[in-house]
Amino acid sequence: MADKKINLWLFCIISMMLLGCTKPIDLDQAKDLSLTPVVESSLFFYKGKAGEFFIGGSGAVLETSTVNIAVFDDAFVQDNLVKAEFLFETTNTINRAYSLQVDFLDGLGAIVHSIAIETPASPRGEELLSTHTELFEGNNIQNLKSAKQLEFTLTMLPGIPINEGTFGEINLKSSGTFYLEINP
Repeated sequence: MADKKINLWLFCIISMMLLGCTKPIDLDQAKDLSLTPVVESSLFFYKGKAGEFFIGGSGAVLETSTVNIAVFDDAFVQDNLVKAEFLFETTNTINRAYSLQVDFLDGLGAIVHSIAIETPASPRGEELLSTHTELFEGNNIQNLKSAKQLEFTLTMLPGIPINEGTFGEINLKSSGTFYLEINP
């Protein structure tokens, strides 16, 4: 009896496979295939208290950091990157305005693209958020593809004096969204 049940199940499965509805597969459609992945990445984060800008009896005006971006050396990225968006966010609770300069440098250290972002002072110590989006596409994308480093320079702008006990902090963060188009 068990053999008959197994044979019946096997017959049903084989019948379904042979009689099932199928459409012919058109492999030529693969020529029109275009993949468009989107990749997001954090780039830079900085947090500084107001007192950290007070050096040797005066307000320090510069904080500079450099980030290497070797991803653009990759041939796959060079061939398939069609658009990129960089988001820069600054949150300030210090009663001083700041300027953030972002320079995209090539392999020889020459600036291929530059961005300046102003952040207002926060007179009451409230969080003031400033955002800036920089878009690279079309002819502009070649400047980005030639970049090897990002240099971030934070400058405290003139204003009321600060000291090591001055309240507040400034936070910087940035991220990138990269759009690829892959055509086989």
